[in-house]
Amino acid sequence: MLFNSPTFVLFAPIVWLVWWSLGRSVLTNRRYRLLVMVMLSSSFVFYCWQGRLGSILVHFFLMLSYCVVGWAVGRSLGRTRRKAVLVLGIVFSLGVLCFFKYADMLLRTLAGLLRLSGAAYRPSPLDILLPIGISFYAFTMIAYIVDVYRGHARAENSFLRVALFLSFYPQLVSGPILRADDFLTHLSSKTLPTHPDSVMEATKLICRGFFKKMVLADRIALAVDPFFADVTGAWVTSGEIAWSLPFLWLYAFQIYFDFSGYTDIARGVGLMFGFRWPLNFNLPYLARNIREFWQRWHMTLSLFLRDYLYIPLGGSQCGRLRGLANVMITMLLGGLWHGASWSFMIWGGLQGLYLCAYRVWSWTSLHRRMNRIGGAGRFVYHWFSVLLTFHLVCFAWAFFRITDFREALLCAGRIFTWTRAFPGGAGDVSLWLLLGAYGLLSVVVAVSRSARFTTVRERIPAALRTGFAFGFWAGLFLLCWVLSPAPEGRPFIYFQF
Repeated sequence: MLFNSPTFVLFAPIVWLVWWSLGRSVLTNRRYRLLVMVMLSSSFVFYCWQGRLGSILVHFFLMLSYCVVGWAVGRSLGRTRRKAVLVLGIVFSLGVLCFFKYADMLLRTLAGLLRLSGAAYRPSPLDILLPIGISFYAFTMIAYIVDVYRGHARAENSFLRVALFLSFYPQLVSGPILRADDFLTHLSSKTLPTHPDSVMEATKLICRGFFKKMVLADRIALAVDPFFADVTGAWVTSGEIAWSLPFLWLYAFQIYFDFSGYTDIARGVGLMFGFRWPLNFNLPYLARNIREFWQRWHMTLSLFLRDYLYIPLGGSQCGRLRGLANVMITMLLGGLWHGASWSFMIWGGLQGLYLCAYRVWSWTSLHRRMNRIGGAGRFVYHWFSVLLTFHLVCFAWAFFRITDFREALLCAGRIFTWTRAFPGGAGDVSLWLLLGAYGLLSVVVAVSRSARFTTVRERIPAALRTGFAFGFWAGLFLLCWVLSPAPEGRPFIYFQF
């Protein structure tokens, strides 16, 4: 089921009303079990909605297997922290993930290598159906069992609580990637929420997420998809070569609005159930360097890669050269996690090169002097750094968006070669005005919530402030369905991962 579909708009309130009605009275053991079962069963319905019977059964048993193994391994590690048990759990999680996600890619790669040696091997594609969200709940399970092994989390004895932790529908498909402290520790009978955390904040997140996805991301998709679908022939027949950079700019905004929109909705729904989950995006395109970008972009994945891959490899505590190698290994594997194509590893490799280059730059005395610049020079240096970081990220997006390596190289090359600057959808003035209006509105909202305007806000009666806020966000939500180019629901980009 898609968040941005009419079905979900009916499904989510019904599930929430059932949950809320059960939680209004004293939480007895029976009511507690009912609450957990309502949340679990709603997740199953959400996950398997509109699927064929075969795919539903595969998804169900796969999810059940992750829940059973995660629960069993966690309990075993809670009793005795045997490394072999931990390795078994990680091998299961990654092995199943690799089979469903990478088997076809590995077969194609093997066939290509054999053809180079003269062997005529043409394997039939396996056409394995990729379970939605498998990359996310596989990582969530790994984080849980590793934290239990390290003593950072308590082993959970209840299978139902572990199953709910791994499969609760708001964050099941595209994150954020949760730790035990973010969610599992709040699922016991003594800590399970029975009331929303913040209805106003939840409303804002949900409505903002719908607007990002349905109005901004889906509108941008109409402009950029024709270009990326035919990079080699895009406008060449008319004697013009399309400039690819505006399309990469737009795709950068598309994937941000698409993914952060999903996260906003997921966090908002979580708040309605009383769970406060970590921030996943924090204005990443305003980062001054690539290290800061990864502290702002898909933050729960960045923390996962740091805590469960980079630091176990040795981090930066084993010498400068080894530290740079650890960064490259982490980002290469992080890139490959995104999809079954070597182009994703190239994307990850570029991010690794950027991070290594920035780390080397940070060791220089010139970097320290530049950071001490004051006045107008500091302002210029700051925004030059922001623009440079943004364009480095956009260059790498070419290999993320286009899985064919030759077409991705061609797209990257056309950043520097063109005969027409803003062809096709990139020249849609109304689209750029829409993005500009959203940016301006975001600035106005941020400024109005700053400390400078505290006294102004306090002069307005609380009831009036609350009523205006609800009215604004409700109007924005309705506007989504009016302005969306795909009101029936367009899949989120990260569903494919």
